[in-house]
Amino acid sequence: MESTRTTSTEELREKTDRSLEEERDKTDEYLTHPLHQVEEKTREKVHLIRHAADQAKETQREALDDDKKHFRAIADTLLSRLDDELLSEERERCDELQAAERQSVDRVRAEERAQKQLLVDALLEHERQQTDSNLLDERIHEDKELITREHFLSIVSHDLKNLLAAITISARLMRKNLSSGETGRLLEHLGRIQQSADAMGRMISDLLDVERMAQGKLTLHLARVDLRDLLRECRELFAPLASNQALAMRIDAGDEPLFVDIDHDRILQVLSNLIDNSLKFTPNGGVIELSARKQETFIEVSVTDNGPGISVEAQARIFERFSQLNVADRQGLGLGLFIAKWIVEAHKGRIWVTSVPGNGSSFSFTLPLSV
Repeated sequence: MESTRTTSTEELREKTDRSLEEERDKTDEYLTHPLHQVEEKTREKVHLIRHAADQAKETQREALDDDKKHFRAIADTLLSRLDDELLSEERERCDELQAAERQSVDRVRAEERAQKQLLVDALLEHERQQTDSNLLDERIHEDKELITREHFLSIVSHDLKNLLAAITISARLMRKNLSSGETGRLLEHLGRIQQSADAMGRMISDLLDVERMAQGKLTLHLARVDLRDLLRECRELFAPLASNQALAMRIDAGDEPLFVDIDHDRILQVLSNLIDNSLKFTPNGGVIELSARKQETFIEVSVTDNGPGISVEAQARIFERFSQLNVADRQGLGLGLFIAKWIVEAHKGRIWVTSVPGNGSSFSFTLPLSV
């Protein structure tokens, strides 16, 4: 009994187990199919969702790409516009700077042209004034030259006629005295004739010298000379005239030789002219001093007197042609100092006068020392 009961229990258990297995199988089968369906649907949905998402993404990408392209186009357009605006602004600024530069340059050049024009105008005006002044000076000089020449010829003619008249009168008086047997005044008449002839000779010599100077034909014949000997020669030459006026002539030249290479006759001519002028203007009892002083490279020769002196105005023109200290004195042509100046300068020296009215005069000139 016990065994039967155990069998029945096992069978029931088996039956129950089978039922449970079947139930499980059915449950599994039931569950598996819907799950597959659900999974499949889920997969399909997921696929669809993913596909839709991919499409959306693709669409979005395309949209983004389009937007990017659009934005890029817009950006390129904006950048292009911005570049164009910047370039335009830069060009405008450059144009403005160039225009300002051109204006500045034009202004500077205009100022430069104006200044140059002012300078040119001033220079031209100065040149015109200078030219006009030169033309005026030339005309005045030509007019003065013509007047001076005519006046000079008139003076020369008058002086030569006077000297010839003096010679003629003296010769007639000599003839009359000889015919009457009176011989006491013959020496006086001969003295006048000699004096007049000497004056004519000096005039003719001066005229010839001036003409030679003008033509460049006045030449020098140089030789070595001791100036002390030349000064002594001058003193002896003018001793009679100085004695007649009670004038003293002194020489101050030291004890050492003063050698110079000169034209003896021409320098003697210069000294003679200076001494002759001193004799004319130094009162009786006066002193004329001939001096020579050795300097570094030259010798300074002077003829000094204690006469009335020379005015400042006269000193400025004393070495000019036809200039005379005493206009009323018609013993010369006013060429002596002019010729003396030319001779001294031809010897590479210079000549000048120092004088104070009332205190005498000193005419000095230089001569280069012999090498």
